[in-house]
Amino acid sequence: MALLPLGAILLAGSMGALAQDAGTTAASDSTKTLKPVEVRATRDRAEQSYQSGITSVGKMPVAAKDIPQSLTVVTEKLMHDQGKDTLKSALQNVPGITFEAGEGGRIGDNIRLRGFTVAGDIYLDGMRDIAQYNRDTFNVERVEVLRGSASMLFGRGSTGGVVNQVSKAPVARNENEVNTTIGTDNYVRVTGDFNIKTGEDQALHIGAMKTDSDGLAGKAGTHRNGLALDYKLGIGTADELTFSLYHLDYNDKPTLGGRWLEGRPAPLPTDKWYGLDSDYQRDMADIATVSHLHRWEDGSSLKTTVRSGEYKRDLWATQLGVAGGTTQANFGNSTVLTRGNANPRGGLENHTFVQTDYLTKTNLLGLKNDLLVGAEYALERSTSYRYVTASIPVKPSTTVGNPSNTAVRDTRIPYWFGTFQSTTIGTYVQDTLSLNNYWKLVGGLRWDQFSGDYDRATGGSLSRTDSVWSKRLGVMYQPTDEVSYYASYGTSFNTSGDLYQYDASSAKTAPESSRNLELGIKWELMEGDLSVRTALARSDKYNERNTDTAQGSGEYLLTGQRHTDALEFEVAGRITPNWEVFAGLVFMNAVIDQAGSSAGAQATVGMNPGLTPAKQGNIWTTYRMDKWRIGGGLTAVSENSPWSTTAANLANKAPGYVKADAVVEYQWNNDNTVKVNIDNLGDTTYYSSLYQGWPSLGAGRSVRMTWTTKF
Repeated sequence: MALLPLGAILLAGSMGALAQDAGTTAASDSTKTLKPVEVRATRDRAEQSYQSGITSVGKMPVAAKDIPQSLTVVTEKLMHDQGKDTLKSALQNVPGITFEAGEGGRIGDNIRLRGFTVAGDIYLDGMRDIAQYNRDTFNVERVEVLRGSASMLFGRGSTGGVVNQVSKAPVARNENEVNTTIGTDNYVRVTGDFNIKTGEDQALHIGAMKTDSDGLAGKAGTHRNGLALDYKLGIGTADELTFSLYHLDYNDKPTLGGRWLEGRPAPLPTDKWYGLDSDYQRDMADIATVSHLHRWEDGSSLKTTVRSGEYKRDLWATQLGVAGGTTQANFGNSTVLTRGNANPRGGLENHTFVQTDYLTKTNLLGLKNDLLVGAEYALERSTSYRYVTASIPVKPSTTVGNPSNTAVRDTRIPYWFGTFQSTTIGTYVQDTLSLNNYWKLVGGLRWDQFSGDYDRATGGSLSRTDSVWSKRLGVMYQPTDEVSYYASYGTSFNTSGDLYQYDASSAKTAPESSRNLELGIKWELMEGDLSVRTALARSDKYNERNTDTAQGSGEYLLTGQRHTDALEFEVAGRITPNWEVFAGLVFMNAVIDQAGSSAGAQATVGMNPGLTPAKQGNIWTTYRMDKWRIGGGLTAVSENSPWSTTAANLANKAPGYVKADAVVEYQWNNDNTVKVNIDNLGDTTYYSSLYQGWPSLGAGRSVRMTWTTKF
C-alpha cells in the first residue's frame, strides 16, 4: 500500500466532514452555528500546578483518574521549577524509570521502565518518536508516562510502558516569555516562548532554544539549538488545522563512563574527563506535522495527523578500560587506562506516520458509551553506517590522575552497513462503557501488521511480516467524584524488527508477548488540588527470545520469561495554595523466571535482570512566602545492576544513593522572576546510567540562575 493514497484517504475523510457539514448547513439554514466548543488551553505557568490535569495519553482527553492504569505526568511547571532541560533529566522524577548508558547498538535516550526497554516506546503528541537522539524540553508542555503493556493503544512495544511528550501549542491570546540561564561550567541557555494571536481564531507559537556548556572538566560540553513553529487556524471552532515544524541539533562531547572493577564501579575521580578532543556526538532531528481536527455538534470528533521526520546521527566516543592486574585496592592516580573506540557509527532515519482517531459518545441499551475508533500507518526507514576497522585510529592510553585529551586524526573510512525499511498498518477500537453512576468498563482490541525488510552489507537481505492482536480491559469503581478504584489487564508485543535490524535467526522468530495486571486507587483530595494514587502491578514478558543449546531450527526460541512486581505511591499538587509537592515511591521485585538451557543462561534464573532497583523514590516541594519561593527535593535509588543476559554482568552492582536539590526564587514583579537552582547539593557520587560494559557517573554539584521575563 502506498503512503500517499492512504494519507489522502484519511485526510479526505477528515476534511470531508467540514464540507459535508457546510453543505448541510447551507441547504437548511445559512445562519446555523455549532454549539459553543469549550477549549481549555492553559499556558501560563502561574495557573498550573504539579497535577496532571486532562491527559490524552489514552487517546481520549480524560482526567488521569479515568485511566485504569498507572500514569505519571511531569508538567511544564515542575520541569521549569527544577530547571530540567532534557527529557532524560525530566524523567528522573518518575520512579520505576532507569537509564542505560549509550551503547549496545543504540545512542540517544535509552530508557527502561520497570526494567523493560522503552527505546522504541517514546512518543511525540501520541505518535511514535523512535529515532535515536537526545531530546530537549524547550517545546514540551508535559511528559506523560503510562506504565504497563499498552499495545492496544500504541502498537508494538510498551512492555514496561510508554513515554509521551506533549508539545506546546498555539492559544488564542498574546503571551511571550524569555528564560535566560547561566551556571557553573559556563552553562548558558536561552529559551524563547512566543504566542502571537494572528486572528480571531488563529495563533502562531514559536519556541526557540540555544544551550552551551563546557561540561565536565571544561571539555565534555554540549551545544544545542532548537526551533519549533506551530500555526493553528480555527481555534475553538468546529475545524482546527495545525501546521508544525520542529528542528533540534546538537554537537556534544560524550562521556560514556568508567569501568566495572571487581563487581563495582572503578573509583574514577568525578572531576576529570577521559575522552579525546576529537570525540563527538552530532545529531539532528527535523519534523513536519499537519493535523486536522473536526468537531460535530453532538461532541464527536475526528482528528487526522500526518507527520514526516528526518533524523541524522553520528557518534565517535571513547570507551575506557583498565590495565591488567588493576584492582579496587591498587587503583590510584598512576593506574593506566586504555581507551578504545566505542563502536563508531552513524545513521540516517526517515519516518512517516499517518494517524486518525474518531471519538464519539453513544447510547447502547440505555448505557453511555465513549467510543474510540482509529487507524495508523507508518513507513520507517533507517540506514546505518560503520567504519572500516583497519581505518579506525588507535586511541592512546592515559592515567587516572593526569588524563590527556589530545585529539587523534580522523582516518576512518565509512561504509554502508545496512538499511531497514518497515511498514505498519494498525486498526483499533476501544469503548468506555458506563454501567451506572459508579461503574465503568473499558475494553479495547487492536490489530497490527508489521513488515520489515533488511538489506545488509554482508549476509544478504532478510525480511519478515507479523500480524498481531492486542487487548485491553479495565474496570473502574468511582463511588464519588474524588476516588477511583480500578483493575486492568493489557497485552503487548515486540517484533524482531522493533529497533530496525534482523539477524539470520531473529528474521525467523515470531514476536515476543507480554501482559500487565494492575490494581490501583486514585484520589482527588484538598477539594481537587491534590492527586494521590497507589497501584500494585505485575508486568510479565512470558515468551522472551533466547538461544538454546538444543536449538537446531536457526531461530530464537520463545521460552524465556521474566517479570516485575511493582508497588507504587504518588502524590502531586497543592497541599495549601502556597505549598506544592510532587513525590513518588516504588518497590520493585524483578526476576528472570526462565532462560535458555545453556549453563550460562541457567545461571541467570532467579536473578534480577538489571536496571530494576528494589526501591526508588523522589520528592520535590516548594513553598511561597509573598515574593519569595523556596523548595527542594531528594532522589533516592537503591543498589542497581546493568541489564544483561549473563550472570557475570548482573553481578556488577552500582551502589544506592540519595542526592538533594534546592531552589530559591524571587518574583520581582508580575513579569520578572529570578530563581537559583542547586543540583546535587552535597556533590554526591552516584551512577545515573548503567551498561553491562560500564557505569556512567551522574552530574556533580551545579548552580544555575534563571531570569524569566514575560511581555
